[in-house]
Amino acid sequence: MTISPVKPHLLSIAIISAGLLLPPQSTYATVAGGVYAYEKGNYQQARAEWLPYAALGNPNALYNLGQLSRMGRGTEQDFIKAEAYYLRAAEKGHVGAQRNLGTLYYFGRINAVDHARAFNWLIKAATSGDIKSQLMTGTMYFNGEATEKDNIRAYAWIFLSSQSGLTRAINALDKLTAVMTPEEVIQARNLAPTLISNQLSPDDVGLMVRQQEADNPPSSTLNNIIPETIAPPISETPPVGHSAADNYRVQIASFSTETTAKKALKILQDKFPKLLDGRQGNIEYVDLGKKGIFYRLQLSPFNRKSDAQEYCRKLQENNQNCYVIKSP
Repeated sequence: MTISPVKPHLLSIAIISAGLLLPPQSTYATVAGGVYAYEKGNYQQARAEWLPYAALGNPNALYNLGQLSRMGRGTEQDFIKAEAYYLRAAEKGHVGAQRNLGTLYYFGRINAVDHARAFNWLIKAATSGDIKSQLMTGTMYFNGEATEKDNIRAYAWIFLSSQSGLTRAINALDKLTAVMTPEEVIQARNLAPTLISNQLSPDDVGLMVRQQEADNPPSSTLNNIIPETIAPPISETPPVGHSAADNYRVQIASFSTETTAKKALKILQDKFPKLLDGRQGNIEYVDLGKKGIFYRLQLSPFNRKSDAQEYCRKLQENNQNCYVIKSP
Protein backbone atom coordinates (compact mmCIF):
# COMPACT_ATOMS: atom_id res chain seq x y z
CA MET A 1 0.00 0.00 0.00
CA THR A 2 1.35 3.42 -0.95
CA ILE A 3 1.11 6.17 1.61
CA SER A 4 0.93 9.64 0.14
CA PRO A 5 3.19 12.14 1.91
CA VAL A 6 1.45 15.00 3.73
CA LYS A 7 2.40 18.34 2.25
CA PRO A 8 3.99 20.70 4.81
CA HIS A 9 1.44 23.48 4.37
CA LEU A 10 -1.44 21.03 4.78
CA LEU A 11 0.18 19.70 7.92
CA SER A 12 0.38 23.22 9.33
CA ILE A 13 -3.30 23.78 8.63
CA ALA A 14 -4.17 20.52 10.33
CA ILE A 15 -2.15 21.43 13.42
CA ILE A 16 -3.70 24.90 13.62
CA SER A 17 -7.19 23.48 13.18
CA ALA A 18 -6.61 20.91 15.88
CA GLY A 19 -5.33 23.66 18.17
CA LEU A 20 -8.60 25.52 17.85
CA LEU A 21 -10.36 22.52 19.33
CA LEU A 22 -8.17 22.49 22.41
CA PRO A 23 -9.41 24.27 25.55
CA PRO A 24 -7.61 27.56 26.27
CA GLN A 25 -4.43 27.36 28.36
CA SER A 26 -5.14 24.02 29.99
CA THR A 27 -7.98 21.65 30.66
CA TYR A 28 -8.24 23.16 34.13
CA ALA A 29 -8.67 26.80 33.09
CA THR A 30 -12.31 27.84 32.96
CA VAL A 31 -14.34 31.01 33.27
CA ALA A 32 -15.66 29.69 36.59
CA GLY A 33 -12.08 28.99 37.68
CA GLY A 34 -11.26 32.62 37.04
CA VAL A 35 -14.22 33.72 39.16
CA TYR A 36 -12.97 31.47 41.97
CA ALA A 37 -9.49 33.02 41.70
CA TYR A 38 -11.04 36.48 41.74
CA GLU A 39 -13.03 35.73 44.89
CA LYS A 40 -9.77 34.67 46.54
CA GLY A 41 -8.18 37.99 45.58
CA ASN A 42 -5.98 36.46 42.87
CA TYR A 43 -6.91 39.07 40.27
CA GLN A 44 -3.97 38.50 37.94
CA GLN A 45 -4.64 34.75 37.87
CA ALA A 46 -8.31 35.42 37.17
CA ARG A 47 -7.36 37.72 34.30
CA ALA A 48 -4.98 35.12 32.88
CA GLU A 49 -7.74 32.51 32.90
CA TRP A 50 -10.30 34.79 31.24
CA LEU A 51 -8.10 36.19 28.47
CA PRO A 52 -8.12 33.09 26.21
CA TYR A 53 -11.87 32.67 26.60
CA ALA A 54 -12.38 36.33 25.77
CA ALA A 55 -10.30 35.80 22.63
CA LEU A 56 -12.81 33.13 21.64
CA GLY A 57 -15.68 35.57 22.24
CA ASN A 58 -17.03 34.21 25.55
CA PRO A 59 -19.34 37.00 26.80
CA ASN A 60 -18.83 36.29 30.51
CA ALA A 61 -15.05 36.35 30.13
CA LEU A 62 -15.30 39.62 28.20
CA TYR A 63 -17.56 41.10 30.87
CA ASN A 64 -15.25 40.00 33.67
CA LEU A 65 -12.21 41.54 31.98
CA GLY A 66 -14.22 44.72 31.63
CA GLN A 67 -14.86 44.61 35.36
CA LEU A 68 -11.16 44.25 36.12
CA SER A 69 -10.26 47.19 33.87
CA ARG A 70 -13.05 49.29 35.36
CA MET A 71 -12.02 48.57 38.93
CA GLY A 72 -8.25 48.40 38.38
CA ARG A 73 -7.86 44.88 39.74
CA GLY A 74 -5.06 42.74 38.33
CA THR A 75 -4.41 45.54 35.84
CA GLU A 76 -4.39 49.33 35.71
CA GLN A 77 -7.75 51.05 35.90
CA ASP A 78 -8.67 51.88 32.33
CA PHE A 79 -12.22 52.86 31.39
CA ILE A 80 -11.41 52.75 27.67
CA LYS A 81 -10.33 49.10 27.92
CA ALA A 82 -13.38 48.39 30.08
CA GLU A 83 -15.56 49.94 27.38
CA ALA A 84 -13.97 47.73 24.70
CA TYR A 85 -14.57 44.53 26.69
CA TYR A 86 -18.10 45.53 27.69
CA LEU A 87 -18.94 46.47 24.11
CA ARG A 88 -17.97 43.05 22.76
CA ALA A 89 -20.00 41.31 25.47
CA ALA A 90 -22.94 43.70 25.11
CA GLU A 91 -23.16 43.06 21.39
CA LYS A 92 -23.53 39.36 22.23
CA GLY A 93 -26.52 40.16 24.43
CA HIS A 94 -24.79 40.18 27.83
CA VAL A 95 -27.18 42.21 29.99
CA GLY A 96 -24.67 43.16 32.69
CA ALA A 97 -22.28 44.46 30.06
CA GLN A 98 -25.06 46.49 28.46
CA ARG A 99 -25.88 48.07 31.82
CA ASN A 100 -22.26 48.87 32.70
CA LEU A 101 -21.57 50.22 29.23
CA GLY A 102 -24.57 52.48 29.66
CA THR A 103 -23.33 53.74 33.01
CA LEU A 104 -19.87 54.47 31.58
CA TYR A 105 -21.47 56.73 29.00
CA TYR A 106 -24.00 58.22 31.40
CA PHE A 107 -21.42 59.27 33.97
CA GLY A 108 -18.85 60.37 31.37
CA ARG A 109 -16.20 57.83 32.33
CA ILE A 110 -14.78 57.70 28.79
CA ASN A 111 -14.82 61.32 27.67
CA ALA A 112 -17.80 63.61 27.99
CA VAL A 113 -21.20 62.48 29.21
CA ASP A 114 -23.03 60.78 26.33
CA HIS A 115 -26.69 60.32 27.17
CA ALA A 116 -27.58 59.07 23.70
CA ARG A 117 -25.19 56.11 23.84
CA ALA A 118 -26.09 55.50 27.48
CA PHE A 119 -29.80 55.33 26.68
CA ASN A 120 -29.16 52.97 23.74
CA TRP A 121 -27.57 50.33 25.98
CA LEU A 122 -29.55 50.90 29.17
CA ILE A 123 -32.90 50.40 27.46
CA LYS A 124 -31.63 47.12 25.96
CA ALA A 125 -30.72 45.86 29.43
CA ALA A 126 -33.95 47.23 30.89
CA THR A 127 -36.00 45.39 28.28
CA SER A 128 -34.24 42.17 29.31
CA GLY A 129 -35.33 42.68 32.91
CA ASP A 130 -32.29 44.34 34.53
CA ILE A 131 -33.78 46.29 37.44
CA LYS A 132 -31.03 48.90 37.76
CA SER A 133 -31.21 49.64 34.05
CA GLN A 134 -34.98 49.95 34.34
CA LEU A 135 -34.54 52.56 37.07
CA MET A 136 -31.95 54.50 35.06
CA THR A 137 -34.08 54.29 31.90
CA GLY A 138 -37.07 55.61 33.82
CA THR A 139 -34.95 58.43 35.20
CA MET A 140 -33.82 59.39 31.70
CA TYR A 141 -37.42 59.50 30.52
CA PHE A 142 -38.33 61.70 33.48
CA ASN A 143 -35.42 64.08 32.87
CA GLY A 144 -35.78 64.02 29.09
CA GLU A 145 -32.19 62.84 28.62
CA ALA A 146 -31.55 61.50 25.08
CA THR A 147 -35.31 61.11 24.71
CA GLU A 148 -38.42 63.23 25.06
CA LYS A 149 -39.58 63.77 28.63
CA ASP A 150 -42.33 61.25 29.27
CA ASN A 151 -43.70 60.76 32.80
CA ILE A 152 -45.84 57.79 31.74
CA ARG A 153 -42.87 55.81 30.45
CA ALA A 154 -40.72 57.02 33.33
CA TYR A 155 -43.27 55.67 35.81
CA ALA A 156 -43.68 52.40 33.88
CA TRP A 157 -39.95 51.64 33.89
CA ILE A 158 -39.45 52.64 37.51
CA PHE A 159 -42.53 50.65 38.51
CA LEU A 160 -40.97 47.54 36.94
CA SER A 161 -37.76 48.16 38.88
CA SER A 162 -39.65 48.70 42.14
CA GLN A 163 -41.30 45.27 41.87
CA SER A 164 -37.98 43.69 42.87
CA GLY A 165 -37.94 45.66 46.11
CA LEU A 166 -35.20 48.06 44.99
CA THR A 167 -35.44 50.85 47.55
CA ARG A 168 -34.36 53.67 45.23
CA ALA A 169 -37.02 52.65 42.74
CA ILE A 170 -39.68 52.55 45.46
CA ASN A 171 -38.69 56.02 46.65
CA ALA A 172 -38.64 57.36 43.09
CA LEU A 173 -42.07 55.90 42.44
CA ASP A 174 -43.45 57.77 45.45
CA LYS A 175 -42.06 61.04 44.08
CA LEU A 176 -43.48 60.37 40.62
CA THR A 177 -46.90 59.45 41.95
CA ALA A 178 -47.06 62.84 43.67
CA VAL A 179 -46.77 64.68 40.33
CA MET A 180 -49.09 62.46 38.28
CA THR A 181 -52.85 62.07 38.09
CA PRO A 182 -54.49 58.76 39.09
CA GLU A 183 -55.38 58.22 35.42
CA GLU A 184 -51.73 58.63 34.38
CA VAL A 185 -50.60 56.17 37.04
CA ILE A 186 -53.10 53.58 35.79
CA GLN A 187 -51.97 54.15 32.21
CA ALA A 188 -48.31 53.72 33.23
CA ARG A 189 -48.97 50.52 35.17
CA ASN A 190 -50.82 49.07 32.19
CA LEU A 191 -47.91 50.00 29.95
CA ALA A 192 -45.22 48.48 32.17
CA PRO A 193 -45.68 44.76 31.28
CA THR A 194 -45.52 45.53 27.56
CA LEU A 195 -42.03 47.02 27.89
CA ILE A 196 -40.36 43.72 28.81
CA SER A 197 -39.09 41.31 26.18
CA ASN A 198 -40.94 37.99 25.96
CA GLN A 199 -37.60 36.32 25.27
CA LEU A 200 -35.53 37.32 28.27
CA SER A 201 -31.88 36.33 28.19
CA PRO A 202 -30.60 36.57 31.76
CA ASP A 203 -26.87 36.34 32.40
CA ASP A 204 -25.25 33.38 34.12
CA VAL A 205 -24.38 35.28 37.30
CA GLY A 206 -22.32 32.36 38.59
CA LEU A 207 -19.73 33.14 35.91
CA MET A 208 -19.68 36.90 36.47
CA VAL A 209 -17.60 39.18 38.65
CA ARG A 210 -19.73 41.39 40.87
CA GLN A 211 -19.33 45.15 40.67
CA GLN A 212 -17.34 46.53 43.59
CA GLU A 213 -17.44 50.29 43.01
CA ALA A 214 -20.11 52.94 42.79
CA ASP A 215 -20.88 55.76 40.39
CA ASN A 216 -22.22 58.94 41.86
CA PRO A 217 -25.93 59.42 41.15
CA PRO A 218 -26.69 62.05 38.51
CA SER A 219 -28.32 65.36 39.25
CA SER A 220 -31.99 65.12 38.51
CA THR A 221 -35.37 66.24 39.76
CA LEU A 222 -35.75 62.72 41.18
CA ASN A 223 -32.72 63.07 43.42
CA ASN A 224 -30.61 60.01 44.24
CA ILE A 225 -32.79 57.41 42.58
CA ILE A 226 -30.07 55.86 40.44
CA PRO A 227 -28.67 52.74 42.12
CA GLU A 228 -24.96 52.35 42.75
CA THR A 229 -23.29 49.89 40.46
CA ILE A 230 -22.06 47.94 43.45
CA ALA A 231 -24.67 45.62 44.86
CA PRO A 232 -24.17 46.63 48.96
CA PRO A 233 -21.75 48.80 60.05
CA ILE A 234 -24.13 48.82 62.41
CA SER A 235 -25.08 45.28 63.34
CA GLU A 236 -28.29 44.30 65.03
CA THR A 237 -28.27 41.82 67.86
CA PRO A 238 -28.13 38.29 66.44
CA PRO A 239 -31.11 36.03 67.14
CA VAL A 240 -30.95 34.14 70.41
CA GLY A 241 -29.84 30.55 69.95
CA HIS A 242 -28.44 31.08 66.45
CA SER A 243 -25.00 29.51 66.56
CA ALA A 244 -23.93 29.59 62.90
CA ALA A 245 -20.42 30.97 62.36
CA ASP A 246 -20.32 34.29 60.51
CA ASN A 247 -18.11 33.07 57.66
CA TYR A 248 -20.26 34.22 54.74
CA ARG A 249 -22.94 36.81 54.15
CA VAL A 250 -25.63 37.49 51.57
CA GLN A 251 -25.28 41.02 50.26
CA ILE A 252 -28.45 42.75 49.10
CA ALA A 253 -27.67 46.32 48.02
CA SER A 254 -25.60 49.43 48.63
CA PHE A 255 -26.96 52.80 49.72
CA SER A 256 -25.63 56.34 50.04
CA THR A 257 -27.07 56.87 53.54
CA GLU A 258 -27.39 54.72 56.63
CA THR A 259 -31.03 55.76 57.03
CA THR A 260 -31.91 54.45 53.57
CA ALA A 261 -30.10 51.18 54.27
CA LYS A 262 -32.10 50.73 57.49
CA LYS A 263 -35.34 51.42 55.64
CA ALA A 264 -34.37 48.83 53.01
CA LEU A 265 -33.75 46.27 55.75
CA LYS A 266 -37.18 46.99 57.22
CA ILE A 267 -38.80 46.57 53.79
CA LEU A 268 -36.93 43.30 53.35
CA GLN A 269 -38.06 42.03 56.75
CA ASP A 270 -41.69 42.91 55.97
CA LYS A 271 -41.50 41.36 52.51
CA PHE A 272 -39.80 38.09 53.51
CA PRO A 273 -40.62 37.48 57.20
CA LYS A 274 -40.09 33.72 56.99
CA LEU A 275 -36.87 33.91 54.97
CA LEU A 276 -35.36 36.48 57.32
CA ASP A 277 -36.39 34.68 60.47
CA GLY A 278 -33.21 33.70 62.31
CA ARG A 279 -31.00 35.96 60.19
CA GLN A 280 -29.13 39.05 61.30
CA GLY A 281 -29.27 42.30 59.34
CA ASN A 282 -25.92 44.07 58.94
CA ILE A 283 -25.23 47.52 57.56
CA GLU A 284 -21.56 47.69 56.67
CA TYR A 285 -19.90 51.11 56.41
CA VAL A 286 -17.57 51.44 53.39
CA ASP A 287 -15.43 54.46 52.50
CA LEU A 288 -14.51 54.44 48.78
CA GLY A 289 -12.50 57.63 48.93
CA LYS A 290 -13.38 60.05 46.12
CA LYS A 291 -16.34 57.88 45.14
CA GLY A 292 -17.97 58.46 48.49
CA ILE A 293 -19.24 56.55 51.52
CA PHE A 294 -21.71 53.71 51.17
CA TYR A 295 -23.69 51.46 53.47
CA ARG A 296 -23.94 47.83 52.38
CA LEU A 297 -26.96 45.85 53.47
CA GLN A 298 -26.05 42.25 54.27
CA LEU A 299 -27.71 39.23 55.88
CA SER A 300 -25.83 36.82 58.13
CA PRO A 301 -24.60 34.50 59.53
CA PHE A 302 -23.75 31.61 57.22
CA ASN A 303 -21.23 28.98 58.20
CA ARG A 304 -20.71 27.52 54.71
CA LYS A 305 -20.65 29.25 51.35
CA SER A 306 -23.08 26.68 49.96
CA ASP A 307 -25.61 27.64 52.66
CA ALA A 308 -25.35 31.30 51.74
CA GLN A 309 -25.66 30.48 48.02
CA GLU A 310 -28.80 28.42 48.62
CA TYR A 311 -30.29 31.25 50.71
CA CYS A 312 -29.48 33.79 48.01
CA ARG A 313 -31.05 31.51 45.40
CA LYS A 314 -34.32 31.53 47.35
CA LEU A 315 -34.27 35.33 47.44
CA GLN A 316 -33.60 35.47 43.71
CA GLU A 317 -36.55 33.17 43.07
CA ASN A 318 -38.61 35.91 44.73
CA ASN A 319 -37.08 38.58 42.46
CA GLN A 320 -34.70 39.91 45.09
CA ASN A 321 -31.15 40.58 43.87
CA CYS A 322 -28.32 39.31 46.06
CA TYR A 323 -24.93 37.66 46.03
CA VAL A 324 -22.61 35.87 48.42
CA ILE A 325 -19.51 37.46 49.95
CA LYS A 326 -16.87 36.44 52.49
CA SER A 327 -17.56 38.04 55.87
CA PRO A 328 -15.40 41.10 56.69
